[in-house]
Amino acid sequence: MNLNRIIIGPILSIVFLLFFVYSVFGLELVLKSPLQIYEGELFLGSASGAIENLVQENQNKDIVLPEVYASSAISVKTNLSDTNRILFEKNASVRLPIASLTKLMTAIVVLDNYNLSDTINVSKIADSQNPTKQDVGFGDKISAGTLLSIMLVDSSNKSAYALSESIGTEKFVSLMNKKAKDLGLQDTFFVDSTGLSPNNVSTAN
Repeated sequence: MNLNRIIIGPILSIVFLLFFVYSVFGLELVLKSPLQIYEGELFLGSASGAIENLVQENQNKDIVLPEVYASSAISVKTNLSDTNRILFEKNASVRLPIASLTKLMTAIVVLDNYNLSDTINVSKIADSQNPTKQDVGFGDKISAGTLLSIMLVDSSNKSAYALSESIGTEKFVSLMNKKAKDLGLQDTFFVDSTGLSPNNVSTAN
């Protein structure tokens, strides 16, 4: 028994020492690996920080930016308070049709002004809007909340129009534009609640 202890003890000590040396050496390799980039800053998953440093390092060099096929785009780094930095933009101030993004403002106006349990009748005019695969129909009596869900999930033009028709389409669109102004969306303008008109416009900014 004592002989076993005499033999095993030093062996375990050597194994432990080797493991410790290996761990320290491995950690040193990690710290010297490509993860440690941009002037000694260790990059551990902070993609935005890495991109920002890359931009700073190459600000005086010719940088090949990725090709963006969208007509308009913008990428902004923000701390959600008072500091914003534009990383990339393309035609960001150009007014363009926003199509069914219009329905997001339609939803905001409904949430601000409607009782979602109120029943709304789908009229012939509402039923004549461009349909989706599974849509509401003429004569349907549906709660405002359900119409709102159908509009947002299925991008239903019929539901969007029916919601606006409940208080009058002109008044509804007026509320949409007022809300846009209240939110500081200076280049955003609406003419209907569906987004079918190309005159519903906004900018990437």
